[in-house]
Amino acid sequence: MKTLYAVVILFVASLVGAAVWFSPLISFGTPEAYDNNVPVYSLDGLCYPSDALCRVDFSGSEKDMHNALDSIFAVTVKEVKTDGLTVVYGFSPRVCAESQYLRTGEEYNVMAAYSSGNISIGTPILSGCY
Repeated sequence: MKTLYAVVILFVASLVGAAVWFSPLISFGTPEAYDNNVPVYSLDGLCYPSDALCRVDFSGSEKDMHNALDSIFAVTVKEVKTDGLTVVYGFSPRVCAESQYLRTGEEYNVMAAYSSGNISIGTPILSGCY
């Protein structure tokens, strides 16, 4: 019986661990799901659909944005700076969203933007205004 309890506890812990691992935006705030660039509902749980356009907004510096991307193991694929806006395309093994591709063929599944103290991070693309 003790073995059964141990297996059940290990299974539940694995499920919670997987939910936390593949829902990395939770660590930055409460993500919202977007449809046609409009927020449609809040993603309150640990796990959100892999086909959802998810986004979280928070305050900080450009360095904070890069630290946030580092915390989810995102590798920068491309970074674009223009008129005070920095947009980063990255790939994270912690994001279960379907990969997107730049015109040059690089794969990404997370985007981040920084402007005037505001940070937005989204998967697989950053939907809405930033």
